[in-house]
Amino acid sequence: MSRRPASRVILLLSVGASSLVLQASCARSTEDVPYEPFTFVSERTFRDYCIETRCPAPFATCPGERGLCTVNLESDIDHCGACDTPCPQPTAKMHGSYVCSEGACHFACAPLYADCNGVAEDGCETSTDSDPLNCGGCGIACDEGVICWRGACGCPNGFLQCGDDCKNIQTDNDHCGACNSVCEEPESDSDPRWTCGPGVTPANTKWQCASAACTLQCKPGFGDCNDQFCGDGCEVDLRTDPRNCGACGNACAPGQTCNRGTCECPEGTTRCFGICVDVSNDPGNCGECGTTCPGPSNGKGGPTCEGGKCGYVCYPGFADCDGYLFNGCEANLNTSQRTCGSCDVECDIAGGQPCVGGKCLTKPCEEPIVR
Repeated sequence: MSRRPASRVILLLSVGASSLVLQASCARSTEDVPYEPFTFVSERTFRDYCIETRCPAPFATCPGERGLCTVNLESDIDHCGACDTPCPQPTAKMHGSYVCSEGACHFACAPLYADCNGVAEDGCETSTDSDPLNCGGCGIACDEGVICWRGACGCPNGFLQCGDDCKNIQTDNDHCGACNSVCEEPESDSDPRWTCGPGVTPANTKWQCASAACTLQCKPGFGDCNDQFCGDGCEVDLRTDPRNCGACGNACAPGQTCNRGTCECPEGTTRCFGICVDVSNDPGNCGECGTTCPGPSNGKGGPTCEGGKCGYVCYPGFADCDGYLFNGCEANLNTSQRTCGSCDVECDIAGGQPCVGGKCLTKPCEEPIVR
């Protein structure tokens, strides 16, 4: 029997061993690497994901602005459509302001103003509040001799046109019942409006216009609670009397005070420095008057008080990642490369990987990575 050359036996063993190693290696790759699905090409390769440094539209990294991809070119008034392309600054006479929408600057009129002449240079030149030719809107004209008052032609019910203005003749002391009819003490002692006798003005009373008539009434804040108007006048101070708080007979509950005609500190609240608060949930008076919960209050977060104990809460998109209360919720989870989406997620800062919307930007690699 002829014997096989030793070199051939060794070669067969080597090929067999290589095949086993390759199979075992592929098995380990399938189990150990969490990439699905695999894309096999020449050699033994699979598809990976690489960092993306380009900002997705409409975000951009603009000079002078902090962070990468933090500027929205569709709505940023200082970078509208492109970096360093600010919207113009209007003058006060233009009665409006610019806004950035869909990457373009648009001029918006202030309330009760309109651009009726179509000339961009003078902005919103027309006051639709008082212009009788453009009352409430461009081209809406009032009838001859009718004024435009607060965006409508003519005066509302209960009001009367007095010159270029509408006056409430029901209660206006200068136009009581008619234009320029001043409500004041009658000059004649025989005037029937002297209800308590000629020249008699009871305590805490004054001549006032009510229901379009000038009569002697209680001064604001006082009341005739004993129905003896001509005797002691308006004897009760409705602003401070807890038995007649704001009105005759309106008594405050025990423990309450009457302040400016309002019963203060209802049940469950405490009067602290002149105001009524619930010390169980007031961060400025937490647990007791004067105990202020620590931490800054801003657009990122603020102190809280629950059950009379202080706490701190971060608003959505922010977090307290450094654990220091004095600077509050310092981390922006939407744009920070060091805390992207959460405190423990860091983007590839050295590689220039931005954080957009709380996610580190990635893209499919252009070339398969050989393992």
